[in-house]
Amino acid sequence: MRVKRVIGLILLAWLLVSSVTQSVYAQDKSLYWGNYDVAITVQPDGCFRVVETQELVFTVGEFRFGVRSIPTESTSSIDAVQVSEQGGQVYTRSSSGEPYTFDVNQAGGNLNVRYNFPPTSDASRTVVIEYTVCGGLLYYPDGDQLVWQAVPSNDSFPIQNASVTVHLPSGATVANYDATGPSGTATLIDNSQGVYFVADEPIRPGSSNFAVRVQWPHGIVAGQPASWQVAMDRQDQIEPVANLGVLALTIFVLVGGSLLLYLLWYSKGRDAPVKLPAEWIPEPPSQLPAGMVGTLIDERADTKDVIATLVDLARRGVLAIQEESKPGLFGIGSTQEFTYHLENADLPMRPYEKLLVDKLFDGASSKQLSELRDKFYVAMGQVQKSLYQSVVEDGYFPRSPERVRTMYAGLGIAALLMAFMVGCVAMMVAVNWSAFALCLPVAFAVPAIGLIVLARHMPRKTDTGAEEAAKWLAFKRYMENIEQYTKVEEVQQIFDRFLPYAVAFGLERSWIAKFARVDTPPPPWYYPGQYMGPRPRGWGWWGVGPAMGPTSGPAPRPAEGGGGAPSMSDMSRGMGAGLAGMSAGLGGMLTAATGALTSRPAPVSGSGSWSSSGGSWSGGSGFSGGGWSGGGGFSGGGGGGSSFG
Repeated sequence: MRVKRVIGLILLAWLLVSSVTQSVYAQDKSLYWGNYDVAITVQPDGCFRVVETQELVFTVGEFRFGVRSIPTESTSSIDAVQVSEQGGQVYTRSSSGEPYTFDVNQAGGNLNVRYNFPPTSDASRTVVIEYTVCGGLLYYPDGDQLVWQAVPSNDSFPIQNASVTVHLPSGATVANYDATGPSGTATLIDNSQGVYFVADEPIRPGSSNFAVRVQWPHGIVAGQPASWQVAMDRQDQIEPVANLGVLALTIFVLVGGSLLLYLLWYSKGRDAPVKLPAEWIPEPPSQLPAGMVGTLIDERADTKDVIATLVDLARRGVLAIQEESKPGLFGIGSTQEFTYHLENADLPMRPYEKLLVDKLFDGASSKQLSELRDKFYVAMGQVQKSLYQSVVEDGYFPRSPERVRTMYAGLGIAALLMAFMVGCVAMMVAVNWSAFALCLPVAFAVPAIGLIVLARHMPRKTDTGAEEAAKWLAFKRYMENIEQYTKVEEVQQIFDRFLPYAVAFGLERSWIAKFARVDTPPPPWYYPGQYMGPRPRGWGWWGVGPAMGPTSGPAPRPAEGGGGAPSMSDMSRGMGAGLAGMSAGLGGMLTAATGALTSRPAPVSGSGSWSSSGGSWSGGSGFSGGGWSGGGGFSGGGGGGSSFG
């Protein structure tokens, strides 16, 4: 925890310092380019001369120098550098840093031109930077090309106006032209021996470079393809084959992985097919308790199976449930409170049922549901584990379904990590040859993710378990559609007997609603008022007649000082209350139990995370031309950027 806090404080401090630094810099140093005009003259020997005329407007702070960085990877050489200012001021080459000097150095794949001028603030300077590029043209039999990122965008300062002019040597005419970056227009000049490109919008910080592309007939300009062009063309030739290979491998991994996942489920996770003689069954097919039935059907010992076990234990006389209404804060409104009363802990119970009772009451004779909130979740896991063990011991599963899911999910996570590593290696190998290289790690990851998802379907029942589950599903269909098979008012006695199974099947709300409409007597174990103590066996709800159903629990005990049977007032209260009047409370009890038994305490301390958002601006290609002789689009030289101080 302390390490996380230290890291968080360091991150916060870094962000504050960064933001303050940027803010201070933005306040102390600011400029823009009023105009950024580039003239490119292609020479007969295959080199071309670049003249950049930059009108720098310094608005905030004092400036003493600028640095123009030009990438050299798509050239053979850049030399004959000159710097001057419009109006005749010529800079001399020197490393002294004195005003009106410039220096040139090669570093990190860039040619850096630093030019120094007298301290300048709240003024403008028009600096002219010239240089000659050799080995920067593209040569093809169908036409030679100039591709140059002439006006580089800046990360901090905008360019208000920009233009690029390309002049071809005598005898060469423009066959095609194009540009990218800002929107703009292009015009042929000098009797089609040149092109004038002009941006129609500012070039904002962080946007795309203003790049131009011009083509003319082959053989007029001397030279041959440079090594960088040979590598680019080789990539262009290989890329279609590489793309096809990557896509084929991607499809193979996706299809093959999906097929392997299906075969894995078919051989290891699929239950044996069972065909029953009837679609529905009107009676429980066995004496299997509701909690185990729910676990058998969906292969999960979840909360509803534990709640179904509670209801089943109440029916069998182990416990009773009391509903009370308590006034709200300041007497406004009311809240429901449910209390579990232990009536007979000596009745036969399965191990998971005994564990549930022991953990629920924890040595007490009664327990309010609110007392279990944020506490019982610890015992819930133990009860669920015992429930899994019961279905295994009864021969319905060869292994705990939860353990099987965990095993396959773990294998899926391991496969995902392996897929990530293999996919990343494959991507790094293919990234220089295929635009679809990113598909490889995705393709390897999809089957691994599929295995993680498939893990929940991998628990497999034994043949006995599959047959038993099919029977209980037929019984579930009967409970879901009972109105189609019988008249509900004629089978009121099954409401209480089947209620635990309704909970396990997730049908409790509809089950209660169906029987509430036909004035069904409420369960004898549920008290919507004063609890009167353990019931003598043979009495129904509140002592009104014998309990219904062969497994109904005992009736309530007579009030203290009374005889062996309930009083007339007790009987009259019981006859005046029916399931319709208490259905909301019964349903609320089931919902409240679900929340209370699984709730967890809030964490002592929270955690947060930093997030940031941003935007981007991109321009469109406003120029167009005809067909191209070859090349990789705007994969030429130029670009780079400028910095100031």
